[in-house]
Amino acid sequence: MPLRLCSFAMLVFFVACSSPPKPTTPALTPEIANGLLHYNNKAENWMVYVRKHNPACGYQLELPDQTSHPTTVDLDHIVFCSGQPSPREFDASVSFAYDKDQQKWVITRFSS
Repeated sequence: MPLRLCSFAMLVFFVACSSPPKPTTPALTPEIANGLLHYNNKAENWMVYVRKHNPACGYQLELPDQTSHPTTVDLDHIVFCSGQPSPREFDASVSFAYDKDQQKWVITRFSS
């Protein structure tokens, strides 16, 4: 009996330790975020419009700490002109989400 109990305990321990860890969401890097903005028609068209009025403007993304592996990242006030926040009429915001099916970050919302 003690041998069976010990064998069962070892089997349970082995199964518990051998299960793969829960996948974590990779961090949204500035390179990925800027690439997504560049290939998003709405975001790219907005930047063309803004640069017609002020060529010194561009997207500046200040990403939050992602040590908790968030699945969504919302950024407000992403347009800067000459290193300063843009005037209100040029401002924009964006939301990113990690798509687990595609295993990549995507833009879920862009508003200007």
